[in-house]
Amino acid sequence: MIQLDYNIFLELAVIPLDLVLFVYLVMRYTNPTRVNIAFRRLAFAVMAADILDVATAVVTSARAAVPNPVHCLFNTLDSALTAYAAFLFIYYIYAYSAMEQADLTRRKVINAALLAADLLLLATNPLTGWVFTYDEAGNYIHEFLFTPVAYGFPVLFFAIGSVYMLTHRVRYKKLQVIAMVCAIVCAGTLFLLQMLFFDDVLITLFIASIGVLVIFLSLETPDYVRLLQTMEELNETRAREAAMQAKADLSQQVMLALSKAVDAKDHYTNGHSARVARYAREIARRMGKTEAEQEEIFELGLLHDIGKIGISEEIINKKGKLTAREFAAIKEHTVIGWGILKTITEIPWLSKGARWHHERFDGKGYPDGLAGTEIPEEARIICLADSYDAMTSKRSYSMPRSQAEVRAEIVRCSGTQFDPDIAVHLIEMIDEDAEYRLREP
Repeated sequence: MIQLDYNIFLELAVIPLDLVLFVYLVMRYTNPTRVNIAFRRLAFAVMAADILDVATAVVTSARAAVPNPVHCLFNTLDSALTAYAAFLFIYYIYAYSAMEQADLTRRKVINAALLAADLLLLATNPLTGWVFTYDEAGNYIHEFLFTPVAYGFPVLFFAIGSVYMLTHRVRYKKLQVIAMVCAIVCAGTLFLLQMLFFDDVLITLFIASIGVLVIFLSLETPDYVRLLQTMEELNETRAREAAMQAKADLSQQVMLALSKAVDAKDHYTNGHSARVARYAREIARRMGKTEAEQEEIFELGLLHDIGKIGISEEIINKKGKLTAREFAAIKEHTVIGWGILKTITEIPWLSKGARWHHERFDGKGYPDGLAGTEIPEEARIICLADSYDAMTSKRSYSMPRSQAEVRAEIVRCSGTQFDPDIAVHLIEMIDEDAEYRLREP
């Protein structure tokens, strides 16, 4: 019976969780998006590192039965795989954040250099003895570079990914940011306790496994999952279409269906997305946009509120004024919608309307506080069309306004909420609509 030098039970207990989660990801996350691929790789690396860490603890404890070269091999591979698992966490964050290729290339070089430095120290350790050595009795001895290599590089990679996520937190749901902050605090505290007081307790990969589970649980709401499944089916269907025109027709039908699904969550906005799309297309036509550009604006309008699929119906349909917390939740629909639509890689511009249609020309909007021409022109058009339909439709918090009131409000907010150069076209549309047909039926 081997007398273990380490308490392996935390990491041993979490291995079944690693296996179940990884198998689930392989079976259910079959859509080969960058996010899915990055998350599967991260989950597999953490699982493999956890298993190897436990095996290494057993091998290291068996000093009499296992020769030192085998001990060295296990400990070297263990440290390398732990660092690599933390390294893959960075690329999961990059994939989820939809980092631009130029920025990604530069960061890849820096991160790869750090990983290479870690692996080089481990590979040369049998010659240098800088990281760990063994005495004549086969006891494992930590040398002066053990802490930087065994703990420093994994913590550094975790910190790089965490800092990038926190500095780009507007791209994430609030739950993800909260989970990440808690994970950073807990992981940092436990790492420190292990290094200072509990060196014989295997906890590093236990923390990593729980972190992967937290990431998984904070990814999506059930509605969001169903929407991703619908979009995946759409992509598969579209791939089988031989004719480009047939594919375009199918895309617009699905967009219209998705817009109706979103409107159905709000009992007071039946047909809202379709009306916004029509108003936005007419504004674009009057601005001199081409037919192709007008069609793009129309599609942006159809899906500008798609993020509401991830917001509670109780909040969306609440009568009366929202609390500050409820309003903050409603505002999240812009970021959720952007996260959904950016996965449609064949139509990269489609997410603009979802993310920025609540930005204001004076910079007082959300989610990013953009101002003036910083706001994409398409989003400025959608903002105007969306506000017009809100004023001319029955809502849970208001009744439709008269045409004169709506016109006056558009004029009043030109230059503050709305782009004045775009607003003039909507004012023309109102003036030409003598019978007030541009409103909810």
